[in-house]
Amino acid sequence: MIYAEVSIQLSFEVAAIVEESLNPEAEHPISQRSNVEVEAKEGKLVISMEASDVTAMRAAFNSYIRWVGAIMNVVDSVS
Repeated sequence: MIYAEVSIQLSFEVAAIVEESLNPEAEHPISQRSNVEVEAKEGKLVISMEASDVTAMRAAFNSYIRWVGAIMNVVDSVS
């Protein structure tokens, strides 16, 4: 197994919004090759990933980073 953790510094409120937005995907992944946990804590968003191989890790990492970017764009446009 391959493990990775991404920590993104955000305000507490924005981290909570991103966590809530990503949790449905983390709880019901499309592929069984990776497992992801998303948590807002201490003013940052922590995304913990576990994958069976490098390709699955890259796919999970890219998906979650893109989703975070998209959510951040929405938050910026409505605030």
